[in-house]
Amino acid sequence: MVSVELAVMASVMVLSALVGVVSAGHASWTHLHHLHQAELHALQQIRTLLHTFNELNEVLQRYVDSWEAIGGDAGTPPGDPAAAYSLLRHVAGGWTQVNGALHKLKGVFSDIEVLASRADWELLPSGEDVAAASEALVRLVHVYDLNMTTLASAGHFHPHQREINTAPPPHYPLAVSDLASIGLVAVNKGYLNIGVEFLRAARARSTIHAHADGGSLETQFSTQRLDSLLNTAVRVHDHVLEMRGPRSLTHITARTSYGLSQGRVHRPKENAKEDVVVGVQYLKLHGNKTWMVQERPLVERRQVEMLCRGVELRTSVIKCELHCRYMSNSSPWLLLAPFKVEQLSLDPYITLIYEVLSPREAAEVKERASSQLHTSYTARKGSGHDAPSSEWSLKHAWLEEREVTSLQRLGRRLSQLVGVTLHDSLSEPYRVADSGLGESYEARRDTHGPARSPPNPAVGERMATVLTYLEAPAAGGRTVFPWAGVGVEAVERAAVLWWNLLASHEHDFLTRHAACPVLYGRASSLTKWVGYTGQWQTLPCASHPARKVMLPWR
Repeated sequence: MVSVELAVMASVMVLSALVGVVSAGHASWTHLHHLHQAELHALQQIRTLLHTFNELNEVLQRYVDSWEAIGGDAGTPPGDPAAAYSLLRHVAGGWTQVNGALHKLKGVFSDIEVLASRADWELLPSGEDVAAASEALVRLVHVYDLNMTTLASAGHFHPHQREINTAPPPHYPLAVSDLASIGLVAVNKGYLNIGVEFLRAARARSTIHAHADGGSLETQFSTQRLDSLLNTAVRVHDHVLEMRGPRSLTHITARTSYGLSQGRVHRPKENAKEDVVVGVQYLKLHGNKTWMVQERPLVERRQVEMLCRGVELRTSVIKCELHCRYMSNSSPWLLLAPFKVEQLSLDPYITLIYEVLSPREAAEVKERASSQLHTSYTARKGSGHDAPSSEWSLKHAWLEEREVTSLQRLGRRLSQLVGVTLHDSLSEPYRVADSGLGESYEARRDTHGPARSPPNPAVGERMATVLTYLEAPAAGGRTVFPWAGVGVEAVERAAVLWWNLLASHEHDFLTRHAACPVLYGRASSLTKWVGYTGQWQTLPCASHPARKVMLPWR
């Protein structure tokens, strides 16, 4: 058994060496948009160069052919009238065309200089960025249970379990080298079943379309090499499934082994309960330290993925208590234009407020933030310093109300509807986030918690969170609450409001939330964390410490 494990570990090391180091960043949609526009401009310049050079090449070739036709390479000056005439006719007739073609080339010298210096002034993707994009595609395949056949043959995603409202644009099929490279990244990152499927797709395409990749790529992933990589990936998959079960925090396999090597089918081991844990059941288990350490992280991740796919975790009895109505919160200012408010959950209390921004206001906020978007910082492991993420990762910007008129209007509307103060002096500034390719964040809470005090005493703890969707993707990009069983579909210009604190000022554990990766389109959000210090004198105090704030709803 030891020798088998050593062999499998060696196989994993070989696959890891083939992949190399994978960057942690994911291409920001803002950067991708700029890259697409820059590439369109660059291709237009290149096409102009190609046309000019082709024309020059034809003219020069005719001039050379004319010279050779009169025997000019003989090196002997013309001694007879016919040779003299031929030389005069060659230069007089041909050089006019050559001179015109050369003058046309002068006009594109500036384009050549711009293209030659493009890497100096523009952020261009590197091999590590491509590897990070591969990891993002693998994550999308896993989270949304995507159809690998469609992806491999047509070059676009198609989920198994739900329809996409917007038809995806046409794409070219992924090449053999693309499928194989993504498969190796999947295996290296622990998505063993997805890695096998990508390598299978690469192997199938290499047989049908052997000419799809040219040059070194075809040699790099030959049919023999793909067979070797596929067999190794299958052995690693089946061994990990047998020894560790189908899933952990660091790996995931198929439910049963592929059995290509020995023809066996293994019974999968379960590392976490398949039963859904939400609401009161989670609160009861919260005091079980063994369950919290060993099972909670995996159950949480599994329920996040289920909610991202649109799976309903709550019963119809719970959902039938939810309502939707127009509300003004007795505000005279909102009586003529009440908001449509939909209850998404009663415990924790989560509401969706429609059309909190107009299209023009949303565009103004995005335009103002676009010039200030910068790379997030992440804590560097093993040090007390923060390190910048990849230049292509998620971007965010902080905006204050006084800077943007639309934010002042938004704060005034929500203050009237919810009865809270959103001014920057009593709450944190607005944060605009531009999601990246395959970008997501795992379940977390917004409050600072008892371990550390809020950074600004004048603001206090984050009592509530207001998440406004400036731009909603065509598919994906949900905000999900795994322990409440709530999945919120992104609705453009709508705001999700939830309360993070109980009446006792303790954190509501059920408000742990996660962001699902974007599948189609772009996602841009605006977040406002409502501080507790400015609200404690205005919001009514509940008699029971476990009571929850349930606004807006009157």
